[in-house]
Amino acid sequence: MKKMSLGIFFYLCMLLHATTYARGSLAETQTLQIRTNFSTFVGKPTWLLVLRDTETGLVSPYVFDIRNKDNYWVAFSFGHFYKITASILTFGPMAKIQNFCHLENGILSGISMYMTLTGTLTPDPKTFQCHVTQYSHFTFPIANPNFN
Repeated sequence: MKKMSLGIFFYLCMLLHATTYARGSLAETQTLQIRTNFSTFVGKPTWLLVLRDTETGLVSPYVFDIRNKDNYWVAFSFGHFYKITASILTFGPMAKIQNFCHLENGILSGISMYMTLTGTLTPDPKTFQCHVTQYSHFTFPIANPNFN
């Protein structure tokens, strides 16, 4: 039997968590899709992104270790109303960017996001760009059931 990767295990746990504890169905799930295309980055930055469902109080923390220039991640809100309570990029014990990409800005209702991060990722916010697009979206296709 093959070993399951930690990423797949975490993903399955999050789906189970969502279907067990969220008030709504997965059809109400909002997504934050994140794509990075850095020209370079300093050190081994880590991004902590914390989402809180304002109806149920469910808190979903995500930790993204930036080890490649090009990445694609998806974070799920598991509810219709949610708030980004933390968006912290850490380069080490002394270098942090609070409210990374200016995402901590109130309660979002039925809003998903697509983010593109580019430039040189350093502790200086002037060296990189965060392009955030918000849109109304209630479903995120995880798999196509008709795919053979």
